[in-house]
Amino acid sequence: MTGAGLLPLAAAAAATSETRTGSTPRFAGKVAVVTGATSGMGAVTARHLAAAGARVAFCGRRLDEGRAVEQSIRDAGGDALFIQTDVTIESEVKTLFAAIDQRFGRLDYAFNNVGTSQGTALLHELPTEDFDVVMNTNLRGNFLQMKYEIPLMLRTGAGVIIGNSSIAGLRYLANKAHYSGAKHGLNGLYCAAALAYASKNIRINVICPGLIKTEKAMRVLGGNEHALDERIPMGHIGQSEDVAAAVMWLFSDEARYLTGAVLPIDGGQSVA
Repeated sequence: MTGAGLLPLAAAAAATSETRTGSTPRFAGKVAVVTGATSGMGAVTARHLAAAGARVAFCGRRLDEGRAVEQSIRDAGGDALFIQTDVTIESEVKTLFAAIDQRFGRLDYAFNNVGTSQGTALLHELPTEDFDVVMNTNLRGNFLQMKYEIPLMLRTGAGVIIGNSSIAGLRYLANKAHYSGAKHGLNGLYCAAALAYASKNIRINVICPGLIKTEKAMRVLGGNEHALDERIPMGHIGQSEDVAAAVMWLFSDEARYLTGAVLPIDGGQSVA
């Protein structure tokens, strides 16, 4: 199932108040984990989840940035726990989820947001080291995250997992064969898991962002967010808030019948 037509629904859901005026916060009593959340899409999504009442654990490799995001959530009245983690190292992933279990006793939502596109070259000129980094981060990292998330969700009898893939998982980038291969593989990993755990009340979906205004993207664009506007059917780069809106909707009961979906968030690039 593809989700090009679902983005307006995600935007509509996000347009409603995070706390639903006069009612219980949208995700009150829920526990969420966001990986790769020291900046960009992960940090914005962590803040949105906390604002909607979820208790949020998040990780990343950068200690100072992680602590700053954690403090910003707490200053806004949210409940956050930052744990420095490299998701390609199994012992660190295991420690992350053991800490979540100890602190919160459950896990309801997971946004697996870690990824990298290191290296750009024709396949025969690509350094093997770049291939290994991209595969380890995008495939091994996502495998390890789900490996330790799923048991916590099975224990409580429900859960939602969202993987962050890429437009490269829907199209093919000639100078990034390793990245395209990893992201196509990531889509397969999540969709196969969606089949395996659908009967266990665990929904598993994938989002495929296009060009999103993050620190990394702005470095690639030389600080000019309009550099590639002509290649995007909607005419502009996406924002981290666009990704957070879709994630929030996929976590919500409004998406309760959706699993195994691959949802582009790319301004129309994947169908251009």
